[in-house]
Amino acid sequence: MSHRMTSLDAKHALYSVTPWHRLGNVGHINWEEARDAFDWCEVVRHPLHIEHDEVGVILEGRDVLKMVNYPYAFAEVSPKYQIVQHRFMIDDLTGLLIDTGLVESIESVGTYDNGGVGYVSLKFKDEINIPGWSKVESMFNIGNGHDKKVPLIATQSATAVVCANTFKWNVLDKNAVFKFKKMGDPQGMMQEAVEELCAGYERHTQYAAQIERMANQEFVDEEWDKLIVDLIGQHPSWERAMTDVVVGKRPSMQSYYNQRTRWANTRQALNKRFHEDEDITGVRNTKWGALMAVQAWEQKDKHLKGISNSRDRTRRHQANVMFGKLPMTEKAAKILVAN
Repeated sequence: MSHRMTSLDAKHALYSVTPWHRLGNVGHINWEEARDAFDWCEVVRHPLHIEHDEVGVILEGRDVLKMVNYPYAFAEVSPKYQIVQHRFMIDDLTGLLIDTGLVESIESVGTYDNGGVGYVSLKFKDEINIPGWSKVESMFNIGNGHDKKVPLIATQSATAVVCANTFKWNVLDKNAVFKFKKMGDPQGMMQEAVEELCAGYERHTQYAAQIERMANQEFVDEEWDKLIVDLIGQHPSWERAMTDVVVGKRPSMQSYYNQRTRWANTRQALNKRFHEDEDITGVRNTKWGALMAVQAWEQKDKHLKGISNSRDRTRRHQANVMFGKLPMTEKAAKILVAN
């Protein structure tokens, strides 16, 4: 599941402070502004039609979710499907969550996939301070999708202020992702949202202790070298390539050398983050520093198919933090927390 911020999404996005990707509109976000921020991307049920022999044909009984103000359509839906507009996240949920006293501010409001997926990001009070390094701000995100891939969902993410590293808390705790269950019952959904926010705040305090613990655990070069192998595998060898190949097919030398080059480049980029990245100086040679090195590489350096520039990279990563996957960071966290 891959989402990205398009130019249309960036045009309407709101941020309380300049984000690391420098997209969107920056300034204090009040509740009224947030409430109106999704008006542009409301959807309606619309008959599905195709063109056949240059003649438009409506497919009876089949509907899609179509945007009212722009020429975009999303998932095909059944007659029983209940539309939840992105505005619901503001009208019915955000004000209620702010009233709990656990939220400091509305940090961002926006969409991905040309309005197909919407989100609201709320900043928890009580940031996590790591002495000698940085502070980590924790966010409670509510998301809603018209693509049927993102249900109404709550996730927790974080930003390390010194290096603008953004990551999902579920790298440390699978409970940091919550899917609303009481669809069609607004009162029940609001109760679920409040309960999940409170649970998220409790987890936030646990994360602080875990980060502090990892920031005080030494992680030497030999351990880092082993972690790299755990993440990207052993250095490719011709003997292994011959062993792993499908019976009857001999690997080409060019393919083998390409694999070696990719492995060496990835290892070099990871090493540069761990040994040289100034942003992790305060936690270098610790478990937390190792995790931040992997995370920074995945956010800023890792080769992504179909991504040819830094602008598209930042848009893809922003979406993955909210609703997608950061597989290398998650794998590294599992190893570092377990050992």
